[in-house]
Amino acid sequence: MPTPPPPSPTRSTASRLVALGRGDRAGGIGLAGATLVALVWANWPGSLSYQTAWGSIPRLSTWLGLHLTWRGWVNDALMVGFFALVGLEIRREMTVGELRSWRRSATPILAAAAGMLVPALLYLAILHGQAGSRGWGIPMATDVAFALGALALVVPGASPRTRVFLMTLAVADDIGSVIVLVCFYSQHVSVGALVLGLLCLALMGVSAWRGWLPPSAPLVLGAATWWAFVHAGVEPAVVGVAVGLCLPERLPRGSRPTPRQLERGPRHREQQLEPWVNLLILPVFALANAGLRLAGSGIGTSAALTVLVAVVIARVVGKLAGITGATTAVTRLAGPGYDPRLPARQHVVVGALGSVGFTVPLLIIQAALPPGSLTVAATAGLLIGTVLGIAVAALVARSARRPARLL
Repeated sequence: MPTPPPPSPTRSTASRLVALGRGDRAGGIGLAGATLVALVWANWPGSLSYQTAWGSIPRLSTWLGLHLTWRGWVNDALMVGFFALVGLEIRREMTVGELRSWRRSATPILAAAAGMLVPALLYLAILHGQAGSRGWGIPMATDVAFALGALALVVPGASPRTRVFLMTLAVADDIGSVIVLVCFYSQHVSVGALVLGLLCLALMGVSAWRGWLPPSAPLVLGAATWWAFVHAGVEPAVVGVAVGLCLPERLPRGSRPTPRQLERGPRHREQQLEPWVNLLILPVFALANAGLRLAGSGIGTSAALTVLVAVVIARVVGKLAGITGATTAVTRLAGPGYDPRLPARQHVVVGALGSVGFTVPLLIIQAALPPGSLTVAATAGLLIGTVLGIAVAALVARSARRPARLL
């Protein structure tokens, strides 16, 4: 019997990279590593190449009649893949996960709502009538990939229920934050292009519901919607959520999908897309946006420092208070027979990790604040708030006497 040929070194390396790119830790490590590289690059002595590289307009933009810089292509085009992964996760959770029934999803969804409202109000209370007050949406969003990656890093023995609770909360949080981003931070909207984009979205949804169009239709309609949203002045990257929700299942014609098939469809696509998001999209996004040049940025001015403090307090204190307060209130109001899904200590850990925010908050910063010291201060506040939130979560997790059982 002939021996099988050894695996190709190229294929073996690619397989290892794909395996490495799956899982929550990969996304967290990729974001953290790229953030450090961006900070070093932007503050390298005598170097201005960071802003020059990401602020220049490529020829592709001119050919397509767009005015997107390299950073714009990352934020508005490459991030479509990240939002598509979010859409697939939402779809799976609505089909077979925590979002499939109101009773199971009530606590994390209400916690997400409170975790958005309290930080926004706290931010407005600090900056009422001052420069930067329009950035009230900055502390609202929780980063799905980074928060789950942080959970995997600081609580290696976290139970599946803790992870699902945090993911459900973060996904619901992202849905609300994306709505805020589109409704409140889209400027100079072109009505004609917006109508065209909405029509493409509607057609995408109908095709997914009725199965009228071929499997490639969501991708084609998604590209058309993205182009229309760019010209309409509406955040285009969120089109990825619709694409992830509308990708059809690969089932025999006329067959009725089982719950297992409904789960495996989105999960299979998640597994295909996840390595690209964790190893390419999120690190490139962090590399393009996290480079804060502190020298000469004006971050030491009174207005900028106030914005920085507001972001940190709103994210760390506001998120923790909103999430833990909502879960405690729901548990007490529902009565003794209600299953809160998680013990109280885990709510504190999840509430602390709710302050981990990078992707959507950075997009809101770009839309809400003018370039300059306030943008630098708000981005620095995100970084500080993320580090503090992870530190609080780690301290709470380690203070448990039996962490393997509690978390």
